[in-house]
Amino acid sequence: MKAIFRPLVIASLIAAVINQVLYFVATEMFGQEFILAQGEPMGIPVFAPAMFSIFQGVVGGVVVAWIASRTRSPRNVWLSISLIALALSFVLPFGGVQGFEAAVWLNVMHVVAGALIIPLVRNALPANPLQS
Repeated sequence: MKAIFRPLVIASLIAAVINQVLYFVATEMFGQEFILAQGEPMGIPVFAPAMFSIFQGVVGGVVVAWIASRTRSPRNVWLSISLIALALSFVLPFGGVQGFEAAVWLNVMHVVAGALIIPLVRNALPANPLQS
């Protein structure tokens, strides 16, 4: 599991930094506001992109990597499950934040996290259960 956890943590930290930069670019350079659409309008905290990149990467990745390590084809199972989860994550911002542009920015952040985490973890998984 250590061979899977290390690339997962590294990719999650890199995604957190890039997503935090994207958040600052969106808010400071483009004046984009990230306001939650549900309940009383509330801005998304400044640290949220980095925090959620790390949290989702580590927790989701460890759970799925653990499940995938117990299948006949761990790499393919990881790839399938993580791509499905990434695709489903594109829907949430459109109902969760006010404004189409804010949802697009959040989806770009999802793509960044997925593009870093998914292949690094896939390459760390054994190709078949006989490999360690």
